[in-house]
Amino acid sequence: MAVAQVGVSKPASRRRVIIGSSVISLLGITFGSCLIVAGSALTWRSDRILGLYNQSGWKYSNIAGGDGKITMALGALMAVALIAGVLFQSRALYAVALAADICVAGFILYELIYLFAASGVVSPGNGLYMVLGGSVAGFLCCLGGYLMMTETRADAKVQLLEAPSAD
Repeated sequence: MAVAQVGVSKPASRRRVIIGSSVISLLGITFGSCLIVAGSALTWRSDRILGLYNQSGWKYSNIAGGDGKITMALGALMAVALIAGVLFQSRALYAVALAADICVAGFILYELIYLFAASGVVSPGNGLYMVLGGSVAGFLCCLGGYLMMTETRADAKVQLLEAPSAD
């Protein structure tokens, strides 16, 4: 009797994983990738007194020329990997999205520390805070999708173990 219940719940479990990964990927794109991409073009270095030293992510160059272009490319990569992760139900694609998000987080934390340590009237701009917030939301969603795909692999292993033998 318990075997019949397990057999009935397996398609429902697969359906839940597909719906859950779709929702979590949509949230990751909306609150993760979109904030990263939008914040990449906004103000990164801000002078709140006179506004003479304001620079957007396109022109701000600390590590490379136009550091916002790097975060925008990583945010777009994250969005594409999340979409492909849902379509192919692939754990590897969620891992790519997670790796891109971790790179964005490390990059933005370095930029924030650099600007907080700078002397004078210069401080981090709103764009850096948007990218940081998007990175946190993206991390949670990418990790959730990755763990959901891990659950589908565990279900496949259980099905292989429970399959009737041809003896």
